[in-house]
Formats: sequence, structure tokens, C-alpha cells
Amino acid sequence: MTPRIRHKLEHHKGSVNSAIFDASGAYVFTGGQDKSIRLVNSATGEEIQTLLGHGWGIQGLAISRDSSTLASCGGTDRAVYLWDVGQAQLTRKLTDHAQRVDCVAVSDNGSIVVSGSFGKTVRVWDTRASNSPQAMLQVLKESKDGISSLVLTPAEIIASSIDGCARTYDMRTGRVVVDSFGSGQPVVCVRVVSDGKCLLVSSMDGSIQLVDRADGKSVAAFSGHVCKDYRIQCDASNSMVASGSEDGFVYVWDILRDSESGSAQYRLGGHSGIVNTVEFHPSAKSGLAKGHAMMLSAASDGSVIVWE
Repeated sequence: MTPRIRHKLEHHKGSVNSAIFDASGAYVFTGGQDKSIRLVNSATGEEIQTLLGHGWGIQGLAISRDSSTLASCGGTDRAVYLWDVGQAQLTRKLTDHAQRVDCVAVSDNGSIVVSGSFGKTVRVWDTRASNSPQAMLQVLKESKDGISSLVLTPAEIIASSIDGCARTYDMRTGRVVVDSFGSGQPVVCVRVVSDGKCLLVSSMDGSIQLVDRADGKSVAAFSGHVCKDYRIQCDASNSMVASGSEDGFVYVWDILRDSESGSAQYRLGGHSGIVNTVEFHPSAKSGLAKGHAMMLSAASDGSVIVWE
């Protein structure tokens, strides 16, 4: 069945750069160029809370699995902001980056935060430490260009870079695996597919690849969306791949059906600007999406769409 719009949210003034579900999927957090973070009920579309404190537009959001800790990065703020979700309060700022911070990720219990910068570095933070200098555990400097997206698993940090690579850091052994993807084009987004065996990699030549983590080879490729000038984010459920696009549409592919042709199954309209990011509902990632919202998309026109 073709995805349809459940809610179109227009709470922000200006581009919405990040939109995520909490772990339950009951709530949506959106971050915009208007420097605000909005908390919305995904079932009703009702805005619950606005979080203010950033001095620049929000570039990235991440939330702990227990939904207690929200991390945000505001680009030119050059810092990571940590929020107590229950109290709707800013609890601390992690400040050490020399250039803008574009992406952030949080561990399941909120104790570890990683942040990626235009300054080519990934910083690893211990949020239990009492002050910012003590909180910084490590600086990862292997990238030759800005960090575009991050994934944090219990054992790994995966960082994509504008230098055309994705780097996987094994936190137990210190080993670094570097994957490059042939074209040499900037990698704008990386995600771990739900079974953990593949990476979903989006590049600035308009390609999305499903890459086998065992040998680094592409096992499927998806095309049709436009990604030439912007850091367009993609995501995967247990059976689908979706991406934003510079032409204002959301593109959705069936992983199995479309893996040979690469053509999108759905081209979804509803936004009137660049679609910056998409994210599947947690239940869609587990394969239990019936009766739930399916996906979020957020765009430069200030809108966020909850799809079902």
C-alpha cells in the first residue's frame, strides 16, 4: 500500500534539518534552522514542548533508548547540547570542537555521546564526567574531510565523511576499518541495516548502496533521488530503503524487489522544498509497523511529514 500522509507538521520557521523518533515511536523530535527543537506526539501531531538554547540552526539530533537524554548539535555553536527530556531542560554543553558540529549519536543508556565536525574529527564523550574537559574520552582524527553522519552501536562507532569513506571504529580493540565506495564522491549518510550485516551508504553522486560489511562489496544499489549539493539523509527499515531528495520528493525502495533495477517503488510528494532527512519508525525497523506511523521526512520548507 502506498504510504500516505498522517500528519503534516509546520511548527518551524525555516528549514528542518533533523527529525527523529524516540525509541518507542510515540514521540517525534525535530530540529530546525530557527534554532528550536520541537517535541511532538506522533499519533496526534500535537506539539508538546519547545526546547530553546542553541544560538544557531540545529543540524543533528539523537536520543537514548530510554528517551531520557536528547543530544543536539547546532552547527556553528561548535558544541553538543544535552537535554533532560522529562524536565525539558538543558543539562550541559560539551564544548571542544573548533568548527561546526554537523552530527551526533547517543548510546542506549545516554552515557556515551559521539559528535562529528566539519573540522574532520569525531569526539567521544562520557556524559557521566563532571565537566567538559573530563567528559571528552577520545578524538578520532582519521578523516580527511568533514564528518557527515554517525552511527553508535554497543561496540562500534561508524562515521561517514565527505572524503568519500566510511570508517568503523571497534571500541573494544581499537581497530579501524575504512570502506571507500569506488566513485570517490562525498559520503553524506551511513546507516546500519537492522540485521547488522550491511551498511546503507548514500553519496553525493545520487547513489545509495547496500554494502556487505564482511567484504565491503555493494550488494544492491538504489537511484532516482537527487543528491548533488546537500547532505541528504537516508534510512532503512527491515524491508525498505528511503531517502530525501533535492527535488522535494521522498523516494522509497523495496530492498528485495528493487535491488536489481534500482528504481524507486514510491515517489512521495507533500513537501515544497528540499527533503533533508527521513527516518523510519522503530516498529518499521523491527517489521511490526502495522497500525503505526511508518516514517518521518523533514524539508527546507519548514515542514515535517509523518507517513503511514
